[in-house]
Amino acid sequence: MGELLSLIAAAAGVMILMLAAILLVRRRMQRGELVQATVHRVDLEDPDACGAVSVMLTYTFLWQGQTLEIRQRPRRGILPPREGERQEMRWDAASRRLRELPSGRSLVMPILIYAFVFSALTVAAGFAVAFVQSMAVTWIFPVFALEAAGFLAVVLWITRRKNRTFQKQVESGILQPVRAEFQGCVRRTDDDGSFNVPVYQCLWNGQTFRLEIGRGRRPYRLGDMVTLYRDRRDGSVVEAPRSAARRARPSERGVHA
Repeated sequence: MGELLSLIAAAAGVMILMLAAILLVRRRMQRGELVQATVHRVDLEDPDACGAVSVMLTYTFLWQGQTLEIRQRPRRGILPPREGERQEMRWDAASRRLRELPSGRSLVMPILIYAFVFSALTVAAGFAVAFVQSMAVTWIFPVFALEAAGFLAVVLWITRRKNRTFQKQVESGILQPVRAEFQGCVRRTDDDGSFNVPVYQCLWNGQTFRLEIGRGRRPYRLGDMVTLYRDRRDGSVVEAPRSAARRARPSERGVHA
């Protein structure tokens, strides 16, 4: 029992640290003031060996009576805005960083969230084991059944919330539908091993873009036309949630984007 309590205490400490880190990162991403920025220039580099095009955006905006020009870092996997298009962005004068709304993109935030959820589940599991050890054998199955039902309820709630958010963003125009041709999958490797990445090709503003989106195989055939969704705030492209994608049927094969 002593080792179990030590594990629960350690997991609780990690959970508190992750929550504090999440709040700190979120506050940092929201630092700065809102400005109306104009896309001054869109530079496209030649496609690399994989066919991906790097995009470098230059913005101009008024700040304290002066017109500032900020050039962003090259990015891949986005569909850039047109020159002259206006976007509401967040300007951090201290670090001279211009971020997309709603709060910018952080590569650290998903890791912190996963660590927080994992530590919370560890704490819950630890208390469940301690509770089971102190109760009669006949109560063990009902307790685990309630825990499983609670876990499934949380998963279902997260899925439904994600679908509702997606639908609201499509209806409000934040997510813009884009037609793309499915090009199959490529194998990619990271620290977790190798995996399949779906590849799409689409025509955007007169330029052909090759996009690698998501992981795993898709129920499409080569040449199928698929609807992707571009986020107007930062140009990133996402697939529809699986529940929405199942309702949409690919159009005629062999049609190029």
